[in-house]
Amino acid sequence: MIAKVLQHMGGIDGYGVISICLFFGCFLGVLVTVCRLHRPYLEKMSALPLDADETETSTDAEDHD
Repeated sequence: MIAKVLQHMGGIDGYGVISICLFFGCFLGVLVTVCRLHRPYLEKMSALPLDADETETSTDAEDHD
């Protein structure tokens, strides 16, 4: 049924190409962004959740004293 509907609609030939190009452009943008990140920044961000737990635990302990 969908194939018949799409056959009767005119002017939608380029949407497939546009969507592939848009996806590829977004993918390349993310890939370039990730490749440009510096290792010290990544290490700092990966340790951030662990640091936040320690900070919350120490502030909670101080509040109850």
